[in-house]
Amino acid sequence: MLLLDRLCAGYEGSPVLHDVTLAVPPGSVVALLGANGAGKTTLLRVASGLLRPTSGRVLLDGADLTGATPNALVKRGLCHVPEGRGVFPNLTVRENLALQAFAGSETAAIERANQAFPRLGQRLSQVAGTMSGGEQQMLALARAYVQSPRFVLLDEVSMGLAPKIVDDIFEFLGLLARDGASLLLVEQYISRALDLADYVYVLNRGEVVFAGEPSELQDADIFETYLGTAVH
Repeated sequence: MLLLDRLCAGYEGSPVLHDVTLAVPPGSVVALLGANGAGKTTLLRVASGLLRPTSGRVLLDGADLTGATPNALVKRGLCHVPEGRGVFPNLTVRENLALQAFAGSETAAIERANQAFPRLGQRLSQVAGTMSGGEQQMLALARAYVQSPRFVLLDEVSMGLAPKIVDDIFEFLGLLARDGASLLLVEQYISRALDLADYVYVLNRGEVVFAGEPSELQDADIFETYLGTAVH
């Protein structure tokens, strides 16, 4: 289990997270929802080692890994796909995939990426920066497949993409979940996220204001209050 226990964090003395506790059980999909500025990205950055909390703990399978480096967390099976196109634009698709893979597994990684996103397999020699935004996002997401992580943190991976590409992205997320990875998903397409999720947390101003199963939100006015929309 990935457990974020009573986390407080912020930037340059400005607090963002206030005593946040969130659990990602094995083999589950957890949706993390909230308005812009609620602290979702900050929470993922703390969980992946990019930001050290001011208090609280990051526990992975019971081990306290608070303050561990991102590389150490990757070796423990955690993968963070941040918002934006996380690729090396001047390298080819093949080179990007090789860099994402663990040493000695480059060929297998490219084959797995091709299985997940056949479009990447057709563009192995293409420079990543010349591909469309959707194709670059597929390349960024391939990291969450080629490394076979146990926990995947995903930050707005569908942002700005065409509807067909969004469909491909969510099909891929379903594949990850079926393969046994646990997902912590920050997503703007709320209904799509809830369809995939086993559990949901709602953040507001750095605090958890709801934690439960997606079905519990159908009649919860807290959802409309803090996200400005209703669940359909």
